[in-house]
Amino acid sequence: MYHGTKHYDAKVRQFQREGRLPDGAIIMLGDSHSEYGEDWNRFFPDVAKIVNRGIIGDDSRGILNRLNQVLPYKPSKIFFECGTNDLSHGWTVDRTFQGIVRVIETIRRNNPDTRIYVQSLLPLNERVGVWKLLKGKEDMIIQLNHRLEDYCIRHSLTFIDLYTPLLGDRSKTMREDCCRDGLHLTAKGYEVWADAIRAYINE
Repeated sequence: MYHGTKHYDAKVRQFQREGRLPDGAIIMLGDSHSEYGEDWNRFFPDVAKIVNRGIIGDDSRGILNRLNQVLPYKPSKIFFECGTNDLSHGWTVDRTFQGIVRVIETIRRNNPDTRIYVQSLLPLNERVGVWKLLKGKEDMIIQLNHRLEDYCIRHSLTFIDLYTPLLGDRSKTMREDCCRDGLHLTAKGYEVWADAIRAYINE
């Protein structure tokens, strides 16, 4: 039995109340990075309904637990990002990778016609703000991104690199105009993200 945070439980109840997803929906599935994107339709006014299914603080276990709120409605596309909170829990790169893969394989097994876009983890910026549980884990983020990209290549999935376009002049460091607290994105950061996925949203 999975036990989430109060925010997780509240969001799951909210999604339950919202009920059925639109036919052919595009799902933004992930953690705070997705949730803080709010209404993703503002970036893509000419496409079908984009539904935000991000939850602040969520990890691969929580996302796996709530796939039953997404998969029965057979979304056309899922843009999936996960892993930052798993690392913040003290998980190894390998354990985090395995958790993410479990989610991906569950989606593929249950919804073979849904297109999955696996998005990378984002860089940090400790000059803007330090997240104690992520401090010093820049290299783990890079390693995890490499493993996810390799997995996607081997399984003919689309991997979207959000990490590189968000980097600034300093290695392993998010652009300061894109980073509001060392981890999360500014409005400019979300514009960079939207540009990175635009071709995949439209295809």
